[in-house]
Amino acid sequence: MSESLSSVFYLGDSHVRYLKKAARMGLLAPHAVSGVEVGGATAVGMRNPNAKTNAIGKFRARVSRQPRESVVVMHLGEVDCGFVIWHRAEKYGEPIDAQMASSLDAYFEFVDELLNLGFRKIIITGATLPTITDEDQSGDVVLKRSSVRVSQLERTNLTLRYNEQLNARATERELPYVDISADVIDPATGVVRSRMRNRNPEDHHMDGRLAAAYWARRLQGPISQLNPSPSFKVAWRCVRETYLKGHPGHSRNIPSDMLQKVCIGDVLTGSLIEMGEEYAVIADARSGDSDFGFIALAHVNHFRVER
Repeated sequence: MSESLSSVFYLGDSHVRYLKKAARMGLLAPHAVSGVEVGGATAVGMRNPNAKTNAIGKFRARVSRQPRESVVVMHLGEVDCGFVIWHRAEKYGEPIDAQMASSLDAYFEFVDELLNLGFRKIIITGATLPTITDEDQSGDVVLKRSSVRVSQLERTNLTLRYNEQLNARATERELPYVDISADVIDPATGVVRSRMRNRNPEDHHMDGRLAAAYWARRLQGPISQLNPSPSFKVAWRCVRETYLKGHPGHSRNIPSDMLQKVCIGDVLTGSLIEMGEEYAVIADARSGDSDFGFIALAHVNHFRVER
């Protein structure tokens, strides 16, 4: 397959690592995924070539060498909504909404720059919701953001509003928008589900495997629409009791909603994206009367071709 039909290039803060993990797990197959991760990058900093992270310089340097047919996935805003907007509003005595608008304006100035360079296949993604709780007292990021005295719920609500504006501005430019907020938020608390927290309490990133599975589910369709790739309808009969999985690993370590039991004799249908030595990657997977709902990993040795 030619590079122009398979290349997916991400630009973003440290939370783009979920996309990298999804690619490593085979969940974004068959697309070739690469890009630039700049820890601490902010959207508002895209206006400042002298920003500490130099995200704009790093993004420009790499994207200039990228084929214009590539799908470009943008992911920024977590630092803005979790710290910078609040900090700048207090520092300059401005409303939160004014600082949010400045961040969004800077974000889309760069998006428009990409469009002017000839990139047409741009996907805007929702900023990652905050995982730092009101009780967290340790970790580099917690300490760096400790001057901002706002609750996790307030930061979450701001991020949701920010993402609404990302969606609106993407729509104005006829660009696809992808978000996993609805997948990871707990409606009872209004903040991210506890299971999405990193196993390291000092790490503000989400649980990588879970976040990767959610992002893969949401991104696979838009990426495939922008860069169509071959897939083949399958109908496989189960010959050994098994599970469809949302991410690789032993079934006992995978949440129940990312598992679907398949019994001997059941027929698995869907679109085969890629065949590996251990797993087949299947979109729109269905077993019996149940849709799986995630990009499915199916043990290749547990099925035989039905037709």
